[in-house]
Formats: sequence, structure tokens, C-alpha cells
Amino acid sequence: MNDNLSILKNIILFEDFKEDVEVLRKIEQLFVERDSRKGDVIIREGKEGDELFIIKSGCVRILKNTLQDEKYTVVILSADQNIFFGEIGLLLNDKRSATVVCEVDSTFLVTNRKKFTEFGEREPHIALMIVRKIARILASRLSKSNQDVVTLFSALVSEIDSQGMVY
Repeated sequence: MNDNLSILKNIILFEDFKEDVEVLRKIEQLFVERDSRKGDVIIREGKEGDELFIIKSGCVRILKNTLQDEKYTVVILSADQNIFFGEIGLLLNDKRSATVVCEVDSTFLVTNRKKFTEFGEREPHIALMIVRKIARILASRLSKSNQDVVTLFSALVSEIDSQGMVY
């Protein structure tokens, strides 16, 4: 099994096919390799994008903007974590939710919505399984976001109560 197939079989989006080399080879055809240098911006928060990236080598920093337009680091991700990002771009034309910057020279496996859509027309069952994985990931993130909002709201109410403020 080549390097790319080994990487793809360990990506959660394709885990249903990790034992099926034939399907992994079909999925591999969706991707091209792209090299980036340290400091390159791969994705910019607020810009539209339609690409999915898998880190083949290297690592990236995920940054978010605050309301004061200051950047803060959310996380640093590396190839050894079997990481991908930008998956929403495969499904819809939406603005990117974070900025992604190369921490070191890096290589990515990259595909885009057009290729994925065409693949879905040729291989509907495989594409459906991948879309289901993306849906599960998004549902999980939404659930966590809802929990975070409740936690923040509870902390705010507690702080107001401790200050004796009326609300």
C-alpha cells in the first residue's frame, strides 16, 4: 500500500473503507498533493472555500479572530494525528470559520467540491458514506457548541449573581 493509501485509511472520513484497497484507490484519485511553505495561509477565515485538506506531512496552526479582530490560536495540528480540515467546503459554499497557517513546510492531499460531486455521481454509495461521516462530525460539533453556550451563559449568570446585579 502506498503512502497516500496508508494516510487515507486512517482518516475518519474514509474509515468505512480502510480494509478495501480498491475503494481507497478510487478515493485517492480525488486528491492532488500540494506543498506549502512555513507561514503560508492555507485557509483564511471569512473567505469562501471549496477544498478539503489532509495533512500529509508537517503541521498547521488554526487561528480564530476575536470580536476585536485579534487572532488567537485554537490548536496546532500535525500529520501524525491523521488530520483533515475544510470538509464543509465539499458540501456547500460557505465562509471559512478559521484561518489555517503552515507552522513548517508541509504537504497536503487536497480535493475540492467539483471533484467530490463528480465522484458522487460515479460512486454514489461511497460518496454517501463520506457525506454521512461529515454529517456526524458536524452534528457532534454543533452539540459541543450548544453545551459551550450553556456553560458560558451559566457562568455569566453566576458572575452577575455574585456581583449582586439585577438582571
